[in-house]
Amino acid sequence: MVTPKDKLNQIIDNLNEIELAEVIDFARFINERRKRIFDEAFSAVKEEEEPLTEREITELQESSSSESLSYREMWGNNDL
Repeated sequence: MVTPKDKLNQIIDNLNEIELAEVIDFARFINERRKRIFDEAFSAVKEEEEPLTEREITELQESSSSESLSYREMWGNNDL
């Protein structure tokens, strides 16, 4: 069974140096675009004006613990 990674490796093996540089640039563009979209989405969220409940405060504290997912855990180490 051919995996997507195998297919990608076959395509990359057939590229010349100029085409390979273009693929790398495109992958960087996609990665940076994904980061920018998430940053914009999170910065555009309107803050709530009502006070937080005790339950919400507890959940926020739990979510900011060391067990929460980091960017790398979520997306992997794919920065180019």
